[in-house]
Amino acid sequence: MLIINDDHRRRAGVCSLDELCPYCGSAFAFYPLVMSDDASQTVYHVACALELATDLLVDLYTFFSPPAPYARLFTLTAPAPTLHSEGGSDAINRS
Repeated sequence: MLIINDDHRRRAGVCSLDELCPYCGSAFAFYPLVMSDDASQTVYHVACALELATDLLVDLYTFFSPPAPYARLFTLTAPAPTLHSEGGSDAINRS
């Protein structure tokens, strides 16, 4: 949730702009802020939320496509279509 005013900030559970960001440790001195949708509903600076999201994406990419000399742990593939007795590859009965 994007927090752009004092009413949003209070609803998010942040008492004042003097509270500290859990990611960078700096005070919430200005708007906008972002509240995460996890169970704890943590509030971050917008730049901190973007940096955290980027870190997560890089970690996921590295996990699924590791650099050399490491081998992939998983390979994501779609199952091959199966041919039906009627000759088509779909599951619609054309009788």
